[in-house]
Amino acid sequence: MSDNNNNVKENLWNCLCRRFSHKENVRETLEDLIEEAADNKDICGNLSSQEQLLLNNVLYLKDKRCGQIMVPRAEIVAFQKDGTVQDLGLLMTEKGHSRVPIYDQSLDDIIGMVHIIDVAKALMKGQPKAKAAMVASNKLKFVSPSMHVLDLLNFMQKNKVHMALVVDEYGGVDGLVTIEDLLEEIVGDIEDEYDIEVEPEIKQQGKNVIMADGSAELEDIKAKTGLDLWKNIEDYEDEVDTLGGLICAMVERVPQRGEVIEAQDNISFRVLDVDSRCVKKVMIVKRHEPETKTTGAENN
Repeated sequence: MSDNNNNVKENLWNCLCRRFSHKENVRETLEDLIEEAADNKDICGNLSSQEQLLLNNVLYLKDKRCGQIMVPRAEIVAFQKDGTVQDLGLLMTEKGHSRVPIYDQSLDDIIGMVHIIDVAKALMKGQPKAKAAMVASNKLKFVSPSMHVLDLLNFMQKNKVHMALVVDEYGGVDGLVTIEDLLEEIVGDIEDEYDIEVEPEIKQQGKNVIMADGSAELEDIKAKTGLDLWKNIEDYEDEVDTLGGLICAMVERVPQRGEVIEAQDNISFRVLDVDSRCVKKVMIVKRHEPETKTTGAENN
């Protein structure tokens, strides 16, 4: 180890000792260290920006709740219990997930989860038609959206649980949290070679028709098609970034499949696909403006 590294550690240790000698609590001490490191790179062992980020994340993680970091219900990838292991394996391969929750009649009836290893074992035994329920485990936890993130992380570590479902007061599933989600709150995004990032679809079909996912950003729609939808959000207090969010704000509810919503500049939105919580697919149509007929008197 170099003398320089030793000096850095010694400086940081001395700085911590001086701080704690004044009987401040740990949180205040770390907050001061981060602030001073940002103002003066020679103070407290010359904390790097990454070190400052990690310390900040740890400090503010104690105030975070599961409802703030969960994967929302509309984005949960799940599988029906009577489906085959072979089909489950195809789904997990397509979505890039190593664990998938298994449900009975709906997402509110979760019976367990399946790990990709369980699928591999069944396939190696020559059981591709086995039901997903037969390989599902009960290694799941149901939590309230108000549960502290650190409490859930501690539970998962102690009980070797990697997935938790966030449920509302009526027992309905609101979202999903994995141990990876919790760790990413501290260290940032963790991506491996199998992570699949799917961008929302935005396709121009003809001059006046655009097909887009509800999750498509308004800014991306403008960049790819030239269609500016920002002016349609001026009358709404909610913060809107996506096409689906704009449509829901306009009608103040989740619209029905097939519903047509009129907007400014002769634009209409036809909802092609929707679930109980969000708009999934939309056809944007820009109608031709009516032509103004010129009368003979005006020509004269």
